[in-house]
Amino acid sequence: MADKQPIQKTYLVVPYELRTLADEAGALWDKKAKAWFVKGTDVPDALRRFLPENQQEQPREDPRTAFANFLRDNGAELQGLPEMDGKWHRIALAGDGKETNASYRGFLDGVPNGQFKNFKGDDVPLQWISKGDGLTREERQRLVAEAAQNREDRERERAKEQETTAKRAFGIWTNLKSWASPDNCPYLARKTVRGYGVKVADDGRMVIPLRDDSGRIWSLQFVGDEKIYLKNGRKDGLFHTIDPGKDLENGRDKGDKLTIVIGEGYATGADVHKATNLPTAIAFDGDNLVATAKAVREKFPKANLLIAADDDHHLPQKIPPLPNKGLKCAQRAAESVGGKVLAPAFTSSEKDRGATDWNDLKQLRGEKGLLTALRDSFAQMQREQARGLGKEKGLGRELARSR
Repeated sequence: MADKQPIQKTYLVVPYELRTLADEAGALWDKKAKAWFVKGTDVPDALRRFLPENQQEQPREDPRTAFANFLRDNGAELQGLPEMDGKWHRIALAGDGKETNASYRGFLDGVPNGQFKNFKGDDVPLQWISKGDGLTREERQRLVAEAAQNREDRERERAKEQETTAKRAFGIWTNLKSWASPDNCPYLARKTVRGYGVKVADDGRMVIPLRDDSGRIWSLQFVGDEKIYLKNGRKDGLFHTIDPGKDLENGRDKGDKLTIVIGEGYATGADVHKATNLPTAIAFDGDNLVATAKAVREKFPKANLLIAADDDHHLPQKIPPLPNKGLKCAQRAAESVGGKVLAPAFTSSEKDRGATDWNDLKQLRGEKGLLTALRDSFAQMQREQARGLGKEKGLGRELARSR
């Protein structure tokens, strides 16, 4: 499904008692942002009085600034002001790089307040309450409009950057002439997997395209000793498909018989595909599993979706313990689309050797061991879902035919 161009909006501060006047002058109500706006940047004269910069009354204290200071004081790596829309927002902790090991939410209703969760610490969220009085209706309307406008501007700027990166990615991908294989790509040789629709750069790194469900390339991932994406590229809801039989492209069995596997990394996806002969989507990391699963579900609404999970068993052993990200992300993805989880079951010795995904399991047990483990995982899934299986039988048939 091709992406729709977002409507550019200019947000307004409309007092409740003047809402009818604003409506008659052409203002529209944004239910999500809970603020009035006009399309585009050309604001009619009758509505210019409602622009945030034309409001004379200033908030006594900006609760967003106070909440931002609270978050930073407690270790959050916050860029700019926090979103205070009542929803949880994942955020990084200082020193953790891009890992989002914390979450916050803020409220402007009544007395501004918020909560902060540090997933590396206590499960009980820290509470913040504004020391000032509650905001007046006018103050709150101003802050809501400003926040909505800032969010709109950021999203539009990000969309422009992603569009620029998409054009760059297409150019790079087109000019790469060699398809990746274990013979010319050290990563594939090290993982002992084939190249499925991936290319190789001059320095030997594997290059994977990040596509949407229409097939458009938005970014590239370069895989060598590290995994690097093009700067300012889009990732959310994008994936790489392993489908040499073109089952998805040709629309074979688009009904209940179609089974699609979704996994985090390329090596896992390549191994599971080879063992099962099922079309496989690579989500690139756990944080993108839910968005990828939803994108695949939207395109194939009747398909059976299986999430090939990573098992980050080492994270709960840390001090303080962290959630098993691989399993949790896979479970969330499965729940979001009515799918099922295929999780590798490692022995204690395999865990001690650092095994966390299906490719690690194959490296330790061989291809026959991988197939046996997949069959065992499927059998476990059947036992846990004794009723209403129906669609999962497709995987059983594929595994039975393998080898």
